Amino acid sequence: MSLVKARIQGNATVVTIPKSFNVKPGTEFRFKKGENGTLILSPSKKVPDTMEELFKNWHGKYQTPDDLKDWDNAKPVGEELW
Repeated sequence: MSLVKARIQGNATVVTIPKSFNVKPGTEFRFKKGENGTLILSPSKKVPDTMEELFKNWHGKYQTPDDLKDWDNAKPVGEELW
């Protein structure tokens, strides 16, 4: 277990993650405070904004199927999580 100290930086309290944890810079985390002051960080999954973004790391050639061409411009019509 590594020991780190919280410090003030601007208007925030900052805790440094040791480099040995191999956390990729730019990784986004969800943060919550647990029992007895336990701090819990969980990597968040970003929901892609477009079909192209969803397939950006795919090694094939992506072409939007005809039935999904209007996907990026579609508006929710019910109680979808959009």
